[in-house]
Amino acid sequence: MFKRILLHEIKNIKRDKMYAFFAIYSVVLIVVAYFLIPYIVENANILAAHLVTLVFILMISFLFGAVTGFTLLDDQDDNVLLSLKITPISVKKYIGIKLVTSYLFGVISTLLLILVTELIHTATPLEILMIATLAPFQAPIIALLINMLATNKVEGFVIMKLSGILLLAPIAVLFLTNWTEIFLMILPGFWPARMVSMLLTNESYLFNSFFLYFILGLFINGLTLFLFFAIYKKRIHI
Repeated sequence: MFKRILLHEIKNIKRDKMYAFFAIYSVVLIVVAYFLIPYIVENANILAAHLVTLVFILMISFLFGAVTGFTLLDDQDDNVLLSLKITPISVKKYIGIKLVTSYLFGVISTLLLILVTELIHTATPLEILMIATLAPFQAPIIALLINMLATNKVEGFVIMKLSGILLLAPIAVLFLTNWTEIFLMILPGFWPARMVSMLLTNESYLFNSFFLYFILGLFINGLTLFLFFAIYKKRIHI
């Protein structure tokens, strides 16, 4: 069953507008970052470059999640999810594949963004891989958040705009380097943002361990994803 859905989703990549947007958006963002970051370093200051670097890493997965969230709302409005209930295809697996696809696009795009633009030139290959693994958790989390709270695309658009705080708030990690960072730990973007900030600045943090932030981020984001999916399933009765 899983294989059938996966093959179906791979075919959709060739004709689905969502995936076309994913591909184009990723390339455009990477090209912009490639030219923008060096320009900021030369004409502004290093703090501004750090801020923009962090925004790019957080934004790429956030928008993947927003687009995926809207496609799920489309499926709900068009009764696609209802129709799937009478077919051999599991609704849970159908939704799961969409969420996993958004996550994988996020991993690949974040990895390319860091490597091609050398946004974090001090990072080791393992550290880059850890950031690229953790940051894209925002994609399925944002997609589920939109669908948990919205019943149509109008409400979904409002919620997406309000959820922008999940994208912007973690940027504060560049300025919070002590116990006050606990107020941001609930945000999915906090953990990769802290890992990036540790590579960009030499400060003393609440946990002076890059690996510990990675493990805690995996646990908290994974738990958030599980809870959101459970709430979403209950709301659409699957």
